[in-house]
Amino acid sequence: MESERPAAQVAVVTGGASGFGRALGGRCAARGLRVALLDRDGERAESEAAAITAEHGVEAFGLGVDVASGEAVRAAAGAVADRFGRADVVVSNVGVQLFGAVERLTDDEWRWVLDVNVLGAARTAQAFLPLLRAAPHGRLAFTTSSSVLSPAARLGAYQASKFAVWGLAETLRLELAPDGIAVSVVFPSGMASRHLETSAEAQPDHLRRAIGEQDDFVAMVASNPEMVQNPVSPDEAAGNVIEALLAGERYIVTHGDLVDPVRARGIDLDRAAAAALGQRPAPDAAPA
Repeated sequence: MESERPAAQVAVVTGGASGFGRALGGRCAARGLRVALLDRDGERAESEAAAITAEHGVEAFGLGVDVASGEAVRAAAGAVADRFGRADVVVSNVGVQLFGAVERLTDDEWRWVLDVNVLGAARTAQAFLPLLRAAPHGRLAFTTSSSVLSPAARLGAYQASKFAVWGLAETLRLELAPDGIAVSVVFPSGMASRHLETSAEAQPDHLRRAIGEQDDFVAMVASNPEMVQNPVSPDEAAGNVIEALLAGERYIVTHGDLVDPVRARGIDLDRAAAAALGQRPAPDAAPA
């Protein structure tokens, strides 16, 4: 059937006007998927969608969407349905950054980061689930960060938000299993992108300050030097993961050497779990 041909599938990417999101959109188009780029910068999203069409010969469109607004995200899902009639792959790829020691972050700064990064991801999933359920093989992916696998100082709000997105993805994996929708968690490492610039552009006026001070960057690097080593381009990172993302793999790391921190955490968690198991009474033991 025509609707089942790979070329007819549709990929939707939030944060799609630049950086990793734009690169993922291009990689999807290169594989014959039609593409919707959703971004707070609607004008840039439209121009990048036109560039994708020109380069890959597939239909693409861009739309201005602020994931901090549930109404805007729902309207975007409606626009995708009207334009393409389906969505097979949805990538929630929005995240604002705000550096600072935890003791200095204000409640309003926390609310902003969590609202965009966590609730924005939840809003995206909610809005597009009807289209994903209707797809022959729906795939939902969330961009978190390699910093949840190997954290650094001065990234408390951002890292907490990305841990929460990981938890959201794990919950949705269970809830959507009966629908056959695959849920992936993508852990991007360092890239040369506009992330800090777009974060500053999205910052509300009443919270306006530098996204990060020099001492924040120094403290971050001192706590985790590996975080800033060997950055790659967004396109290279997207190229590394596109096949795994389209296959719906559970965990996807873009690049970088994270084997040791992941293994060390696994060992510590295994030890804690084993200790807890050893503290439990035997099944047939009488209570004290």
